[in-house]
Amino acid sequence: MDLVSTAGLRVKFYSFAALTAVGIVIGAPIWSIAAAAFLCAAIPLAVALQGTGRVRALFVPSRVAKMAAPQREVVRDAQVR
Repeated sequence: MDLVSTAGLRVKFYSFAALTAVGIVIGAPIWSIAAAAFLCAAIPLAVALQGTGRVRALFVPSRVAKMAAPQREVVRDAQVR
């Protein structure tokens, strides 16, 4: 099983990408822009070490996760015998 969820990594990746863009726009110190850009580039590289399918899952959200949500609700609300 995954130790870190792909959805969580996707949120972190997009957060660092946005932080890099905002830093460039507002004129933040170069070291903070470089740190955010480094982390933005390091996340896909680290995911690529686990396999190419996971890189695609990082950039393209899965439709399966959306379909599984109602099933989790049914299980959570089920009556216990």
